[in-house]
Amino acid sequence: MTSQKLSFPRQHARTQRFTLGAPRTFTVSPDETRVIFLRSTSGTDRTTRLWVLDPATGEERIAADPDILLGGSAEKLSAQERARRERTREGSSGIVSYAVDAAAELAAFALSGKVYVAELRAGTARALPVPGPVIDPRPSPDGRRVAYVAKGALRVVDATGEGDRALAEPE
Repeated sequence: MTSQKLSFPRQHARTQRFTLGAPRTFTVSPDETRVIFLRSTSGTDRTTRLWVLDPATGEERIAADPDILLGGSAEKLSAQERARRERTREGSSGIVSYAVDAAAELAAFALSGKVYVAELRAGTARALPVPGPVIDPRPSPDGRRVAYVAKGALRVVDATGEGDRALAEPE
């Protein structure tokens, strides 16, 4: 079925209110050499990726692709992440939120219950070996550490994946 044969209500539903494929959640680096954002690859793709745009050249590249990071496996959502997405009415899969350090060099995000970091200049992304499932990872302003929540505890780990420790435990 092509999009020309779909009725407006079907197109509206299939494209999640015409939002799939549209850039969102922008961050401009302080030196204005990078614009970081989320977007799926098309108007019918529900998997959101982390992108970086070079404003000088107009070149866009994917900094973190969930399909590659998960090795083609389906995304597994924790109960907390599923509830968070329902509360925010998030219908996409993949990377649905991210946070960057003060220089916008390092991005942190949760994917399938794990903490990932992406080095935005290098274009590399990797999982950090931390206990999960995790929600809301955020890098420190200097990009040396990442804070996150796992099983109700506020935790911090070095961006290299070393030195994971709890800062506050649930009562």
